[in-house]
Amino acid sequence: MITLKFGGTSMANARRILASSEIIINRAKEDRISVVVSAVAGVSNNLQSAIDATTSGISGSNYVTDLRNTHNEICLELQSKLPGFDADKVMAKLEPNFIELEKLLAGCVSFGECPDTVHCRIMGMGELISAPIMEAVLLAKKQSVIFLDSRKFVYTTGNQKEGEADYAKCNEACAPFRDGASPAQTRILLFPGFICTWTDSASSKSVMGLLGRNGSDFSAAIIGASLRVKRVEFWTDVDGIFTADPRVVKDAILIDDMSYEESMELSFFGSKVLHPKTIAPLQAKGIEAWSLNSHNPSARGTRIGKGPFASRGKSSICGVSTLKHVSMISVGGALMRGRTGMASKIFSAVSSAGTSILLITQSSSEYTISFCVRDDEAEKVKAALDKKFELEIREKLLDEVDVRKDCAIVSVVGDGMIANRGVASKFLSALSSQDINILAIAQGSSERCISAVINNEFADTAVKAVHQFFFHTAQTIEVFAFGAGTIGGTMIDQIRDQREKLLKENVDIKVMCITTIDGMNINEDGLDLTNWREDMKKPMYPFGPNNVDDIIKFVREKKPLNPVFVDCTASYDLPERYLDILNAGMSIATPNKRANSMNIEFYRELRRTANKMHRRFLYETNVGAGLPIIDTLQNLYKSGDRLESFNGIMSGSLSYIFGKLDEGVSFSQAVLEAKELRYTEPDPRDDLNGLDVARKALIIARESGFDIELSDITMYKVFPDSFDSSGTVEEFLKKLPEVDDYFAKKIADLKKKGKVLRMGATIKDGKVSVGMMEVGQNDPLYGVRGGENAFVFYTERYQPIPLTVKGYGAGAGVTAAGVFGDILRTVSFNMEQ
Repeated sequence: MITLKFGGTSMANARRILASSEIIINRAKEDRISVVVSAVAGVSNNLQSAIDATTSGISGSNYVTDLRNTHNEICLELQSKLPGFDADKVMAKLEPNFIELEKLLAGCVSFGECPDTVHCRIMGMGELISAPIMEAVLLAKKQSVIFLDSRKFVYTTGNQKEGEADYAKCNEACAPFRDGASPAQTRILLFPGFICTWTDSASSKSVMGLLGRNGSDFSAAIIGASLRVKRVEFWTDVDGIFTADPRVVKDAILIDDMSYEESMELSFFGSKVLHPKTIAPLQAKGIEAWSLNSHNPSARGTRIGKGPFASRGKSSICGVSTLKHVSMISVGGALMRGRTGMASKIFSAVSSAGTSILLITQSSSEYTISFCVRDDEAEKVKAALDKKFELEIREKLLDEVDVRKDCAIVSVVGDGMIANRGVASKFLSALSSQDINILAIAQGSSERCISAVINNEFADTAVKAVHQFFFHTAQTIEVFAFGAGTIGGTMIDQIRDQREKLLKENVDIKVMCITTIDGMNINEDGLDLTNWREDMKKPMYPFGPNNVDDIIKFVREKKPLNPVFVDCTASYDLPERYLDILNAGMSIATPNKRANSMNIEFYRELRRTANKMHRRFLYETNVGAGLPIIDTLQNLYKSGDRLESFNGIMSGSLSYIFGKLDEGVSFSQAVLEAKELRYTEPDPRDDLNGLDVARKALIIARESGFDIELSDITMYKVFPDSFDSSGTVEEFLKKLPEVDDYFAKKIADLKKKGKVLRMGATIKDGKVSVGMMEVGQNDPLYGVRGGENAFVFYTERYQPIPLTVKGYGAGAGVTAAGVFGDILRTVSFNMEQ
């Protein structure tokens, strides 16, 4: 014999009830079965709302009408789809329940309260109404079924609304229905879940009771254990139990098998697994529990039984869970040290408040005992402790009871923790990776669970990070792209084209936000990049000065694991927000040189803030586009090398222009060609004035350890003093041939000496200059032309032969690839496999 339990989503409507009935019929072909059903989805919540409303003086008639209509619609649809199902007959059978409910709610209105007995009768109506509907469906399908009122088979004591099973009475009541108990037995036994008969220990009076949280699950476990079934199947709307809540961790993994103990630990600490009180009677009888999906009956599901299971291999843990909205209460003071019985007094006071303790931890000095309770119980626990230790607190022998609300407990659970080392280290490293402050740590003596108390707002972030560390699921990168022009747009295209390949490398990169002058699109699940340019023509939000604040607010609310703000603009003002962005917990990747060429104090503060927030400030493309300049220079400096001098051609446009002069092309013609090829800015003077080169030289100098400002750089003019470079772009280009002879003479004179003319930057003795350079044949810069960049570093180690880096240092493709590379540096590719 087996037991099947169907939850509210499996009973949600006519279609789901019919699907569940097919599962019942198929199981009944194999064996006798007992079936436990929950109320129709949403009904229990509506019944609670009815209680809340009526105790506030609001009539309950509308609630009863809605409930009657909900079930009538289900019955009418069943009648239309199932021959032999009579909706009127079923509703007539249910009508006494609706009448009773209306009377009970009227009483709540009259008295302004809902006693426990009335509460139980109201809240149990959902199952008393849904079970007869399932019975009628099975009878219409010609099944051998009997409806059994759970109040005659499930008996409890203790709390009326959350009773403890009296297994002796339950066993006795169920005995006649066990396999072999009588010659002719009904094939399907149908029970309503959640309800029971409760006995008051003081008066020995028996009335209707409830089984509390996960009550229908508990019903199935009690009935299954009492009927001595082989297994109990819990049918829900998911394929089984996952390594974490799939709503939080999108790539959570389905667990094939888990032990009773693991299930109870995970459930206790907030996981949507079977409640410990449900597992306990099954474990006692050695009955397997299965978590199955009524929406996908062919899925294997998750088995809960006596471990260990071969399918689990050497895995240390089976899951990560979090229990939110808890308070950590601490009792401490000099009296605690070496004083016997203090813990007993503390927990006695908590017990007197009728509260369950979720976690306990004590400092090794015995100075403080801390424990967690649910947030809504914290004040009454504090009041009980204040009363218990009133004298000790007044005499300063104990400190004031400290209550820290809005906490969460995040836990890792697994039988494999007993045999595998390093679990605690990995757990704490995962939390540290997200800069999550740990308030307390606890581990049970079974070594099956490690828990940490953290701030509630970081609960989901903690689960994501811990899951990633233990299950090696894809490392995430959440990109917030600000600017999608030539470079930014190309970068977004590269991310789109490489995403699937990166997933195979265990990197899940998503563009969460794109902001342009047209507006902003943002999505917490990542934007669809298939036609992102078209999508940006109809943005979700307009472009404006608050876009950065909107992104910061989004990150603080959604808490992505690895958010990266990518500034692909040439904005002068946006870099001034970089500190705010870093303080919001975002890394920054940018080709924008503005931030690194602002005053030296801002330059330093950027790095201090990034370190404080454990985030990255990445700007490889500030110098040399996709060439590895910044990273190379930083590694030299960190390893103890020192820059002695530097020469560099750091502008693709100037490289092209001055290279053309070698070929006999006039200066004005070379500038026009470079402009037509879009090597220069729309106004070529922005390149020829050397300011862009100066910013790059400033960054190289600062990365080499020199504390200099942009104003400290010596700028040598390209044009002779006699030339007037003012006016519009057209006027400037029209006047440009006036300097052709000036440059032609320079080139001719240098050619006689075996030299060429180049424009770039020089660093020597801590001084930086930008201007034209006369370069001989033995100089690494001699052959640099055609848009190529070259960087020549003379250091303590690299001389007399310098370290030289050459290549194309401009162009949307290489620059975008450089920014993309910086983004990828926010994750590690060498996580343990």
